[in-house]
Amino acid sequence: MPDLFDADPATTTTLNLRAEQREHRRNHRRIRLVVVSAVALIALAFMANASYSFVLSLQPEETAAEDYEGAGTGAVEIVIDEGSTGADIAATLYAADVVASEEAMLEALALNPDSQSIQPGWYTLPRQMKAEYAVEALLDSSYRRVVRYTIPEGLYASAIYARIANVTDYTEEQIADVAENAGDSYGLPAQAGGNPEGWLFPDTYTFDPDATIEDILHTMVDRTVEILTANNVAEDDWQEILTVASLVEREARLDEDRPIIAGVIYNRLDVPMPLQIDASIQYVVRNDNLELTAEELNIDSPYNLRLNNGLPPTPIAAPGQASIVAAVNPTATDYLFWVTVNPDTGETKYAVTNEEHEQNVAEYQAWLAENS
Repeated sequence: MPDLFDADPATTTTLNLRAEQREHRRNHRRIRLVVVSAVALIALAFMANASYSFVLSLQPEETAAEDYEGAGTGAVEIVIDEGSTGADIAATLYAADVVASEEAMLEALALNPDSQSIQPGWYTLPRQMKAEYAVEALLDSSYRRVVRYTIPEGLYASAIYARIANVTDYTEEQIADVAENAGDSYGLPAQAGGNPEGWLFPDTYTFDPDATIEDILHTMVDRTVEILTANNVAEDDWQEILTVASLVEREARLDEDRPIIAGVIYNRLDVPMPLQIDASIQYVVRNDNLELTAEELNIDSPYNLRLNNGLPPTPIAAPGQASIVAAVNPTATDYLFWVTVNPDTGETKYAVTNEEHEQNVAEYQAWLAENS
């Protein structure tokens, strides 16, 4: 009789087989699910890529900014206004056909670190330039159109007007009219009494072609005021210092003599005695010869410092910085006389007494005789 607690071998094997079959089906379902999921992901990725490519195809392609090649040809005038931005400069050059596009010019400006140094003003540039070259041209002073002139020390105001007229479209008469009748329009100080003589500082100046007469004169007067202020000259003394400085300018040949001659002028003013400076007479008669005629030496004029004590009514020329500094800081001496004994070399001799002075004058007369 079989043991009731012993399992039937055939039954156990069947149960195990069914369990294995169930596990196999489950594994098969898992594999199928993984494969289906992978296929779905691949399909989704493909669809997403296709969609992205389609969207990109709808967008315009980015292209390089239109630009010319080469250094350009011909010439055109352009004006860079004060305070112009990079966009303003690009628009100006594009409008004049200097560059092919504003975008190319803006890129070229951004790539050149020196572009911040571009100055306002008038420029003559070739047409149809590569933007890179246009930026370089704006940084090159040779492309800038300016009015430049130099005023030497010791010129009369009338000679200064002529120099300005030579390089501008203004006539001497137009310049003189503004200078002598419209002092308020260009900042001539009240101390000048409306007379610009001595106030137009000798220097080298650069102006834009559209500068007005007032612009030009204002700049020159400002330089004079700047020098006076830098030397701590009180405003009430401006005219006197310029007058002394103008006499020094016309009398001294060498810088070393300027403060000595200024000191002699102040010594004579303190005595008082006539300054006897013939350069002031030359200002009236407009004769720059070394020797003046007897008639000229006796001309009835407040500028005749042989006949009148004190300073002339106004400066007699445009003094430079060295003469202004000499008038402010004269050399202290006991001299009352001076004479340039050799006009070629500028050698000047000084004297305390008239007798000493006459000896120096005799030396000068000998030079004249030898160099007549």
